[in-house]
Amino acid sequence: MRHFFGRMVFLLSALLLVSSCQEEERLSLSYTIRPVQNDSLPLLEVLLDLPPNPAGFTRLHYANTAWGEEELHRALFSLQMEPERPDNRVEINKDSGWIDLHYSRDLNQLKFRYQLQQDFDQAKLSTSEVYRPIIQENYFHLFSHHLFMGPATEKPLDIAVRWADFSEDYVIHNSFGTGQRIQRLESVDWNDFQSAIFVGGDFRVYQDELMGNKISLATRGDWIPFEEEEVFAILKETLEAQREFWNDHSQAYFTVSLHPFGQEQGSSFQGTGLTNSFATSVSNNSYTDLDQLVYLFNHELMHNWIGHRIENSNEEEQYWFSEGFTEYYTFKNIARNGVGGAEESSFFSSLNLAARQLYSSPVREEPNSQINYENFWSNPDYGKLPYYRGALFAFLVDMQIIHHSAGRKSLDDMMREFLVLSQQGERLSHELFLEVLEDYWEEGKTYFDRHIIRGEFFDFAKEYARLGLQYEPEAVVYEMGFELSDDRKQIKSVQAGTAAEKAGLQAGDLLFSRSIWYGNTEKPIDLGVVRGKKQLQISFFPIKRVQLPQLIESGNNWDKLQISVN
Repeated sequence: MRHFFGRMVFLLSALLLVSSCQEEERLSLSYTIRPVQNDSLPLLEVLLDLPPNPAGFTRLHYANTAWGEEELHRALFSLQMEPERPDNRVEINKDSGWIDLHYSRDLNQLKFRYQLQQDFDQAKLSTSEVYRPIIQENYFHLFSHHLFMGPATEKPLDIAVRWADFSEDYVIHNSFGTGQRIQRLESVDWNDFQSAIFVGGDFRVYQDELMGNKISLATRGDWIPFEEEEVFAILKETLEAQREFWNDHSQAYFTVSLHPFGQEQGSSFQGTGLTNSFATSVSNNSYTDLDQLVYLFNHELMHNWIGHRIENSNEEEQYWFSEGFTEYYTFKNIARNGVGGAEESSFFSSLNLAARQLYSSPVREEPNSQINYENFWSNPDYGKLPYYRGALFAFLVDMQIIHHSAGRKSLDDMMREFLVLSQQGERLSHELFLEVLEDYWEEGKTYFDRHIIRGEFFDFAKEYARLGLQYEPEAVVYEMGFELSDDRKQIKSVQAGTAAEKAGLQAGDLLFSRSIWYGNTEKPIDLGVVRGKKQLQISFFPIKRVQLPQLIESGNNWDKLQISVN
């Protein structure tokens, strides 16, 4: 059982800390941003104005590595202090992400100017570049850590942002407001300020209100797969459903950015939950559809609570929660609220797909300790592992809670309790999760150790039978059956007994064309192959049939799940 006396002591300490912080002197920062040109290339110039340190030294933070991107300092130009004086000196430490300013101790006001320029070819814009600074003649797309240097302080900040010399029709929009040429933010946390989206230029902004709170969508370009009004309607529907679930209508302002990029084949999309916002980038072609945005919006908006307000104690260690439980509630809330016209069956199909994806993962039984910052961002197998594993774990815990409480409780109640605890200053740790879980399911710790900590694959047949769920015993799973060379121009190896081998693919074959829908069992792999002097077309479905239970849609299962469309 939880120790409520300890919690009360913690809460009292937190209140005393808040009281002392309110009396603490706040640090004031002022940024002026204007468009400039360098050899006909568009740049943004930033002038930072802040109080000098009497010691003659100020350390600013500008990460060279962030969110999986490296060498972000390549976008920085013309770093200089003003006025220029012999004793002024700028020192850069890329490895640590520091910009050190040295100056005379009698300086009255510290001014530091720097410029930002896009560091890649715009024609190559794809999912691998959208997390880098994008600065074009007609628009910019930036995250805070690209645009704003500052002292990584724990003090509350008063921040002024002035957008100067932009034309009247140039849209200014960000995580803190829209259409404001001068923005004043009071008592802001530096980390919250650094986790924001800033866009400008030819963006179009759609605005509305929910329960008196402002919401908006900022987008640009000519969209091929959908109408922007449809997207905004889904955004409103998603926000309303999720805020009702959490009984939380406290967010006075929220915005979503929808940024297009070109892609010839297939679709890809990604999103990032941020302060008062989330940023999405989506392939703008006929392969993308509205259902993908329904998923993306529901997953990323759920991060407002899971991962943001209910914050991980150790980010990578609890990815199974912040990503996996977010994934599960994406499935659950889409189905029970019929978001975008979804039917109840979407819940079963999403869970079954997650089971097939986990089964097909080459790292499916890696322990949780192997998921770290480096491989999460660089290796797609590790990057998706906490999504699949965490979602399936959340589902089975949900079912166990419903089963042991005879339907009186569910994982929903547990999640809302975590939200209350987070408001009292607690972070989600393994210890806290298990402490709360014990009140809902006493055997949960053993289950957690086996499947999350050690990474054992789930025995779905045993689990479903124990819970009285109906299922099909077999599934068709994705199996590509071959390995590409590092440059993706040659077949490195072919696995024996796979559909690839049966179709005639051989190691050493050179590729002049390829169409691969990774993870999709309903799309064939089409390869144009050069073998000797011959050109061959090889096509096959990358599948195999395995013993893997799949839930079926039935009245019995719906009764067990307690999910119905509102």
